[in-house]
Amino acid sequence: MKKQHALTLGIALALSGTQIASATAVTVRFAAFNASLNRNASSDLLTDMANPNSVDFSVAYPDSASISGLSTAQRRVLQAHYVAETLQRINADVVLVNEFDFDFNGTPGTRSTPSALGYTSQAHQLFNNNFLNVARGGGTTGRSEVAAIDYAFGYTPTTNTGLHSGFDLDNNGVIDSTPGDGTFGNDAFGFGEFAGKFGFTIFSRFEIKAVRTFQNFLWKDMPGNLLTNDPTANNLNAFYSQAEMDAFRLSSKNHVDVMLEINGQNVHFLASHPTPPVFDGIEDRNGKRNYDEIRFWRDYINGASYIYDDQGGTGGLAPNSIFVIAGDLNADPVDGDSFKGLIGNTEYNAIGQLLNDPLVNASVTPESAGGTAAATDPSNNGSANQSHIGDPKFDTADFNDVAPGNLRVDYVLPSSNIELLNAAVFWPTHQDPNFPLVGTFRNLNLFANFPTSDHKAVYADVKIVPVPGALWLFGTALIGLAAQARRRG
Repeated sequence: MKKQHALTLGIALALSGTQIASATAVTVRFAAFNASLNRNASSDLLTDMANPNSVDFSVAYPDSASISGLSTAQRRVLQAHYVAETLQRINADVVLVNEFDFDFNGTPGTRSTPSALGYTSQAHQLFNNNFLNVARGGGTTGRSEVAAIDYAFGYTPTTNTGLHSGFDLDNNGVIDSTPGDGTFGNDAFGFGEFAGKFGFTIFSRFEIKAVRTFQNFLWKDMPGNLLTNDPTANNLNAFYSQAEMDAFRLSSKNHVDVMLEINGQNVHFLASHPTPPVFDGIEDRNGKRNYDEIRFWRDYINGASYIYDDQGGTGGLAPNSIFVIAGDLNADPVDGDSFKGLIGNTEYNAIGQLLNDPLVNASVTPESAGGTAAATDPSNNGSANQSHIGDPKFDTADFNDVAPGNLRVDYVLPSSNIELLNAAVFWPTHQDPNFPLVGTFRNLNLFANFPTSDHKAVYADVKIVPVPGALWLFGTALIGLAAQARRRG
């Protein structure tokens, strides 16, 4: 009986030890990357994702002469390969990819189909299977080998980009309802030459438990909004008609809350891609919309009751919720064309609404050596960077150096109730073997004028602790097993 007692107690200890180990804090990497995987036609991205072998991605690099002989379609596929390698090198557990076209119809006979939690995008799945799932680097590339990655979970929301409004939203005197040109995009609820352009998608190693979307939320329903309550002289009340304001959606793409289960905790991944605060006039309609799109997340994390989702739910996050805000938010803290608003008695650019909120952990600012190098690159075509206030090591986008210059516009912002361990921008310098994945400004040999994108991937490592009381539960189970073993002994 003593042997049985010892064996039973040993099993109990072994089992409980395994459970306790799995209930300790885990480090999770979240990332955001505007990958510029937008295309010129609605079926192009899905076609590219289905044809990964149309180009040899193992060649040294597309700056070489070999790129000149590639077709436009091959250059698109090559870009997708370099986006995939970038994501593999970051190796995030959860990543938002902005500017990933939504495949409403795709190729004949295929479509994205509704699921319980949103949409299952074929382009998303093909990118995972045909690109992310293929190891890269090594050989003649000059870069180290990097392992394939596979995301078990994903979500691709529908988008307001290219969704026509039926109004003349740019006030040019014409309601352009013909997809394919810029004036059509200007009259859509979010700019896009066709429905689905500039969408986004999410890849995750963790299970998606629930989704809330806010695609249909009306701008006018935000209290104190800049659509109907614009305090400036060139206010939007004078720019838009009443009918337009009654129908205008706040989100230029979508705002989504994807709830993940991580280490027993519910973690809200808050993804969006606000409109850039440019491409407008003195009324600054895009700057003001960008400001309120960012404000939406500030109100949401603070539990604002006015918010309603597309599923019929109301209100923002509950107190003490764990969240990570991610995306190309198109707003630099101090530079660029961002609309400025007051927080208390201090005026901030739009992103200041989040960076200065006590619920947001902004204790570590992502940085890179490549950002600093790019700001002073002798091949720059302008001097905008020289007039910037912000430190270029924090920049995340390699924009035109005439204007606006390089900016910090991409963010991964965790909640203040989780520990932020590390954060960085994937922007290697010229001397780094991985530099070919980011390249230099406006290489006209490449489809997107960059190997991947003018934006750089941003990531943050956070610590997710187990559900409070989990260790107590395991400890109780251990005591119970030990007591049972003693009784049997």
